[in-house]
Amino acid sequence: MIQNILIFIICSNVYLAQDFIDRFINHYINLDTYSLEFDYVTKDQSEIVYSQKGSLFFSKSKFRIVLTDLIFLYDGENHYTIVPENKEINMSSENEIANYILPSKIALTISKIRDRIKIKKNKLFEISYEDESGNTYLIFIKNNYSISRIDQSITNGYINSIVFKKTNFNKKIDDNLFYFDKENYKDYYVNKL
Repeated sequence: MIQNILIFIICSNVYLAQDFIDRFINHYINLDTYSLEFDYVTKDQSEIVYSQKGSLFFSKSKFRIVLTDLIFLYDGENHYTIVPENKEINMSSENEIANYILPSKIALTISKIRDRIKIKKNKLFEISYEDESGNTYLIFIKNNYSISRIDQSITNGYINSIVFKKTNFNKKIDDNLFYFDKENYKDYYVNKL
């Protein structure tokens, strides 16, 4: 009898975790827009080597990530990394930061590697996985599917942590945020990667 109860509890927990993953993925696939405010911290061992506040705007696969000293922009065709301090713009076909900071990209990644993720339910859902480069991710998700925190442990010993402070779903976002206007960066060097 006790064995049957334990099997039932284990199966229920597995089902609830998988159901949450399905709902998390569908939530971000079906979102038109979202915006986030966050803190971004990089540590080497216990020493903070980089710390900034940031904001993120997402609309129909386009995004803009603003940090104190950088802007990452995807206009639907190209990725731009704008560095005002150096008056430099790097233009490329992809941007690595988008893969681990955009909730919709995280949901897409999780949907592709479902068999490799681990999930725990405490106060928050905790999803962990390792990417093809050996970097590990620990993602804390609230019941409303907003991400509370992401920890990316890089194979070289660094840890990137993103703590989300504020999340807004399906609020109107000005399309001009996702438009790259060369006229605003006349004095900048453009590096096509």
